[in-house]
Amino acid sequence: MRSFVLYTLVMLACAVQAQVSMMDVFKSMPDSLVPYLTANNRLDCLDFKEAKMKAEVQNALGGKSELVTLNTKYADLQLNPVHRMEMRLLDTTEPVDSCQQVIGIIHTYGTDIQESKIQFYSLRWRELPVADYVTLPQELFTATFDELHPQLTITPSNYFDRPASEDQKPIEKSSINLKWSIDSFK
Repeated sequence: MRSFVLYTLVMLACAVQAQVSMMDVFKSMPDSLVPYLTANNRLDCLDFKEAKMKAEVQNALGGKSELVTLNTKYADLQLNPVHRMEMRLLDTTEPVDSCQQVIGIIHTYGTDIQESKIQFYSLRWRELPVADYVTLPQELFTATFDELHPQLTITPSNYFDRPASEDQKPIEKSSINLKWSIDSFK
C-alpha cells in the first residue's frame, strides 16, 4: 500500500509538471530493480540520511547496503562490496510517460576489474532504450554520473590491454566526458 501511495504521488507531480526529487524516485523504485533491497530498507536509508547518520541497512541477503550520497537529482548506493548503483534524474524537453524527466541508472560490478551497465527508465519505471540517450563503446567500460551536474563519464576498460611483462607500459585509455544536452548525453 505504501508503495502505491508513493507511486501515485510521483505520478501526480508529473501531471502538474513539477520536478520530482531523487528521494521520491528512490522511494518508488520497484523491488525488482534490486530485489535484495526492500522498500523498507530504502525507507530506512532515507530516514538515516535525514538524521545525518550513516545510511546503512542489512539487506535481504544478510549483507550491508548503504545509501552513500543523496541529493535532489542524484543517488549513490553501495549495494554490496561488488555492486555499486548510481541514479541520476535527467530533465527532458519532450515528455516521457507524461513527465519531463527520465532516470539514468548505472550498475557497476566488480572490485579490481570493474564493468558498468547503463539503463534508462521513465518515472513510471518503464525501461527505455539506452541508444536513445547515449552511444556506448563496443568494449567493456566503467561509467559514473557526476553528483552535481548532468554529466556522464565513460572509461573504456584496459583489462584486455594489460602488459605481458612488467617492463611494458600499460596502454592508457582516456575517459569520455559527456554532458546531458536537451534529451541525450553528447
